[in-house]
Amino acid sequence: MRIDTLRALRLAVLAAMMIACAPAVRSAARDDTPPPGDRPSPDVFSRVGEAGTAADHDGAEYVVVYDESVNRVKPSGVTYVDSYIIHKILTPAGVRNRSVLRWNYDPQSSYVEVREVNIVRDGKRIPVDVSKVRDLPAPQSYIYWKDRVKTLQLPRLRVNDGIEMKVFRKGFTYALLGSGTGGAGTAGSDTTGAAAGADTTAGAPGDERYIPPMPGEYFDIVIFSEPAPVIEKRYVLNLPAGKRLHSEVYNGPLYSSTSYAGERTEYAWWGLDIPPRPDEPARPDRSDYATKVVMATAESWEAKSRWFFDVNRHQFEVTDEIREKVEEIFEEMGVENASEERKAEVLVHWVAQNIRYSGQTMGEGEGFTLHPGWMIFEQRSGVCKDIAGMLITMMRAAGMNSFAAMTMAGSRIEEVPADQFNHSVCALKKEDGTFEMYDPTWVPFNNNIWSLLEAEQHYLVGTPEGESLSRIPYSPPEESPLRIRHEAKLSADGTLEGTFELSGSGAMDSRLRGIIAGSRLRDMTETFERLLAPVSNRVEDIEFEYHAPDDFSRDMWITFRYRIPRFAFPIAGGFEFESPMMQVVLNNGRLFRAG
Repeated sequence: MRIDTLRALRLAVLAAMMIACAPAVRSAARDDTPPPGDRPSPDVFSRVGEAGTAADHDGAEYVVVYDESVNRVKPSGVTYVDSYIIHKILTPAGVRNRSVLRWNYDPQSSYVEVREVNIVRDGKRIPVDVSKVRDLPAPQSYIYWKDRVKTLQLPRLRVNDGIEMKVFRKGFTYALLGSGTGGAGTAGSDTTGAAAGADTTAGAPGDERYIPPMPGEYFDIVIFSEPAPVIEKRYVLNLPAGKRLHSEVYNGPLYSSTSYAGERTEYAWWGLDIPPRPDEPARPDRSDYATKVVMATAESWEAKSRWFFDVNRHQFEVTDEIREKVEEIFEEMGVENASEERKAEVLVHWVAQNIRYSGQTMGEGEGFTLHPGWMIFEQRSGVCKDIAGMLITMMRAAGMNSFAAMTMAGSRIEEVPADQFNHSVCALKKEDGTFEMYDPTWVPFNNNIWSLLEAEQHYLVGTPEGESLSRIPYSPPEESPLRIRHEAKLSADGTLEGTFELSGSGAMDSRLRGIIAGSRLRDMTETFERLLAPVSNRVEDIEFEYHAPDDFSRDMWITFRYRIPRFAFPIAGGFEFESPMMQVVLNNGRLFRAG
C-alpha cells in the first residue's frame, strides 16, 4: 500500500506541474512564432531571401534553392515532366557563369519547352522573354546524333538575384552511349525546371514518337547532388496504379513517401541541405558516390535481356562480303584450323584496328539499336555498339554463337533493373553455356580481348531466354606487370650511357603500345626525349627499337639507348646522382598510373 501511495503522489505532482506550465508554453508559442499550421507557405521570395549568402555556403558561386520535378507516366510509357527550379546567385563569378541558361535534348526522343523564366530581385519578379530562347545544334565530337541545346541569355544579373525557371519536357533519353544516366524520366533528372501543370503541350509533336524503347515501361536514375549546394530537391513520380515499381536509395539518406489517388500511385523522394559535388581529378563516377534513387517498372533483368535481344535480332545478317573477309583474315593469320578461342581473338583485334570510333545517326532507334553489320562493314566506323555489332556479325560468319551485351564503363550497376548502361560489347557463348566477353572498342593496340581496366564491370547479355546481371572477374596486379631492365655505365667525366628494356603484359601491354602508337614516326625521337626528360635535359644519341604495336602475337616490348654528358655531379672524390630508372618510371603516367 505504501508503494502505491507514493506512486499516486508522484503522478499527482507531475500532473499539477504540467497543468501549471501549459499556459506559459502556449503563451510563449503564441508570442514568438505562429503555430506550424498558421505559417504561410514558402514562395519564391521567401525561399530566395532565406537561402543565405556565399559565406553560408563555403563561397559557392550559386545555390540551388529549390528543385522539383513532377513526372507523370502514361500507360504507354510516355512521360510528361514539369520542373520548377530556383537558383540564387552568390558571387560575381556566379553572375558571369549563370548568365546563360542551357537545356540539352535529343529531338528524336524528347521535347523541351521553356515556359517561364524570371529574375527575382528586391521582392519582385523581372520576367525574361522566353521567346528569345535559341534552339541550336549541340557541340559534338565522335558521336554525331543531331543532339540540340536550347539557350537563353539572361539580363545582367546581380549578386543575391534569384533565377526562377519553369520548363516542360516529354519523352525519354536512353542511357546507352548517352552522357550520364537516365531513362524515360530523365527529363526530370536534369536541373531545368517548371511546376506541375496540365498535359497541354502546344506545339509539341504527338506522343507516338516519345514512347520509350521498352513500351509501357519507365525507369530513371535520379542523382540528388549538384555541382552547387542544394537546399531542397524533390522528385515526384506519378504512375498508373497498375504499374509496379522497383526502387532503392543508394549512397545516402533521403526522405520518401507513397500515396494513392484514384487510378494513380504517387511516389516522392526529397533531400535537404545536400552538399555540393565537386569535380576532382580521377574521381569515381558520381553515380558511385552521390545520393541517388534508381527506379524501374521492368519486371527483371531477364526481361530486359530478352528485350535487348529482340530489338537487335535482325542486325547481324552475314553477307557474302563479310563471310569472304572473315575467311581472308583467318587465312592471313594462319588460323583456318585453329580453335574457336584463337579465331575469336583474331577477329576482335581485326575489328578493333579497322573500325574507327565515329558515330553517325541512323534516325529512329538510335542509342539502343545496333547498326546492321553490313552497314558498319561498308562505312568502317561507328560507336561502341556498332563496333561490337561488327564483331558479333563476323563471329557468326565464322559459325560462332555470339550475342550483343550492355555494360557500364566507369561505374557499377545497381540491382534495380533500370537502364544503367553506357557501353556495348560482344558475348561469345561457349559450349558449357558460359559467356566469354570481348570488347573491340577498348582493345585497339591492346593484346587482350577485354581491357583489364574494365575488371569487375557489370554486364547484361541479350538472349532469347533472358540472362541475369553478371560481372567481369577481378584482375589482380600480377596479371599486368611492367618489367624494366636498365643497364648503364658511368664514365670518369660523369657521362652516363645506358639502355632501357621495357616489356609489359595485361594492362601494361596496352600502355607500352600506346607510347608507340600515339607518336608519329618522325616524332619518335622526341617521344623518348620526353621519357628521359625527368633524368636530364642534356640527353643525346637516342636510338630505339620496338615490337610492332599492331602485332598481337606476343607482349609489347621497347628498347632505347641514350647518352647524357655531365650527368653525375662530382663531390668529395666521387659522384652524386639519382636512379635514372626510378625517375623515368615515377614521372610517367603511362608507366606508373598510380603516381
